[in-house]
Amino acid sequence: MADVQVDELLHDVPVRLPSAAQVRARGGRRRTRRRAAGTVAAVAAATAGVLVWAGPPGGGDGREVRPAGRQGGPALVVDGMPRILPADEVPGDDRWHWRASEEDTEDSPLPRVADGGSCPDSFRGRRAPDHVQYSTAYYSNTADAADASASHRVVSYASREVAARERAAYERELAACGLTYRDGAEPHWSGTATGDGARLHVTVQQDGRWLSVVEVRASSS
Repeated sequence: MADVQVDELLHDVPVRLPSAAQVRARGGRRRTRRRAAGTVAAVAAATAGVLVWAGPPGGGDGREVRPAGRQGGPALVVDGMPRILPADEVPGDDRWHWRASEEDTEDSPLPRVADGGSCPDSFRGRRAPDHVQYSTAYYSNTADAADASASHRVVSYASREVAARERAAYERELAACGLTYRDGAEPHWSGTATGDGARLHVTVQQDGRWLSVVEVRASSS
């Protein structure tokens, strides 16, 4: 599996979100957590020749900074409720046949990326703004799973501006962890994590004060 790229495995796999009826049916599986920890820190990274950052002048003062390219996507919220992906709509399901975890999912505030082993620097102490997170983890039982896993986090912040700052911080961590932003029909980030060499495929969407992050991780071994 070491020579198989996550992007190749996920090529042309649509990321579809469930209908409002499906969301309500899954309402009982959602849980809400609030969390704040650590001291304030921020790291900005850029990969010359690969990553292009665009944003308003003076973006370093906390205003929104994001990669150039199309940022649209399906709505994240229906009738005021977050839309969490069912297992069969998570990228890579055609290969890994995801199953949603029945256990509670840890509230992992952005800008943490994947787990501590893959992108350890993103787990540095940092005070997270007030937020409400809805999340689900997915796992695979296939013979070639190779420690493949996935997660979907939908986070609600106090305002669009706060969400934009958290998105920018998260995307900086993605770049610092070795991922590259790839524009196109399905914009996403992908690459080899600096921590453990795992292959990551990440989709980030923002809708007002809401952020959605879908992460797929496959071991390099």
